[in-house]
Amino acid sequence: MTTRKTASSFNDSDADIARELAHLSRALKAPRLLASAQRLGPIAREAGWSHEQYLTAVLSQEVSSREASGALIRIKAAGFDALKSLEEFNYDFQPAAPRDVIAHLATGTYLHEGRNIVLLGPPGTGKTHLATGLGIKACHQGRRVLFNSATGWVNRLTTTYCAPVDHGGGDGVVAEGLHPNC
Repeated sequence: MTTRKTASSFNDSDADIARELAHLSRALKAPRLLASAQRLGPIAREAGWSHEQYLTAVLSQEVSSREASGALIRIKAAGFDALKSLEEFNYDFQPAAPRDVIAHLATGTYLHEGRNIVLLGPPGTGKTHLATGLGIKACHQGRRVLFNSATGWVNRLTTTYCAPVDHGGGDGVVAEGLHPNC
């Protein structure tokens, strides 16, 4: 077991403190914490921040970084064909798209209510762009998203529906009969 320094024993050099901060940020699995502490330290000293203000600023940076990287991970895992934001949607090309409804959907309240969205229309009207933009907004709100086209979902459901089923007998035997429509 390693003995670590306590706050009362920090009468060491800046190098010792930097090593200790590096160790603590690794132990907390907060790799960006060290960079924030080093960047904000001089600012805090010059501005006369309290310890609480400095700690709040450093931790706020870490939380912001985690949220941003978490959103990027969720966006990548969603499987979007292309990244298209709602801000990039061209309402001039599609004037029938209700801006107020789309802005409301972007807040994610439908997700909290457990409601679905169905986008209908002929090809080339921006349905995929809007679905992608709403999905990206949801990722930034901490939601996991799985994106696919209508054809992709039909293929996925058909494959799952027609697959042999292991009924859990423990012997590894899979049911022989598939659904008659497969």
